[in-house]
Amino acid sequence: MQIQDATDFSLKYTLESGQSFRWNRIDDAYYGVVEGRILKICQVGTTLRVESSTTEDKTTFVPFLRHYLDLDRDVPKLLAAVDNDAYMHRALEKLWGMRILNQELWETVASFILSQNNNISRIRGIIRRLSERFGEQLTFGGYVDYSFPSPEALGATTEAELLACGTGYRASYLREAAAAVVSGEFELTAVKEMSYPEAKRELMRRKGIGEKVADCICLFSLGHLAALPIDVWIKRIFETLYLRRRATYPEIREFAHGYFGDSVGYAQQYLFHYVHECQDWADAEHLSLIETSVTAAAENRKSVAN
Repeated sequence: MQIQDATDFSLKYTLESGQSFRWNRIDDAYYGVVEGRILKICQVGTTLRVESSTTEDKTTFVPFLRHYLDLDRDVPKLLAAVDNDAYMHRALEKLWGMRILNQELWETVASFILSQNNNISRIRGIIRRLSERFGEQLTFGGYVDYSFPSPEALGATTEAELLACGTGYRASYLREAAAAVVSGEFELTAVKEMSYPEAKRELMRRKGIGEKVADCICLFSLGHLAALPIDVWIKRIFETLYLRRRATYPEIREFAHGYFGDSVGYAQQYLFHYVHECQDWADAEHLSLIETSVTAAAENRKSVAN
């Protein structure tokens, strides 16, 4: 089937920006596992051509996929609100069309528990091994992948079985979170209905979910665009580009929310992916793009405070 009005959308930048760990590019198409089925998606202009390993009802599947890809949100309007300096403008121009996915909550919780002190390649490998061992095999033509393991499947494992998949110290966190979902102690349906602050607090009650992981879950699954996941890269970006000094996490949060507002989640994702695409992201020419704007913003905050 086709989605023909995917305007201001880039499948490449959306699926290759570190939000999800289940997509693979083969030739001109992306293959990924989304909620128990393999999808094959390719983009031609503003048209998305989509095939599924399962028989889909177009009346329900198209809205589901549009939501997953964030196609129904007025993202150009959000990006205009964070286009506050020449550096951000350059990032927006280069990566125009990147959207923040709305992913299934349990898989997002588990995936970002596994993401701690890890890199994307290793995270992808761990998730693949977990899915092979505890998920269900899926096929699409000659392509084979596996569904993400359910909370029931992971809750019934031993820590040794999880360690064998390369989870490391995160094994106990993953197993305990799965068991809590199964018992009803960790109610994912309730979390979906919470505001951003409420959802973040509830997530952080779980062992192994700190502030960064909770913000990743809020941003990449729950649609809370005010969430600001701060990893070593985001810390480095804000210290280098905007604050020009070493800064604490609270200082970075205060600046970022004040400077970018309620769409800071989109701003950080564009900055994060831009610095991974551009080796010279912190050279003198790049830094000069931002100096005037940052100085003006600092003066404005100072006048408001007085």
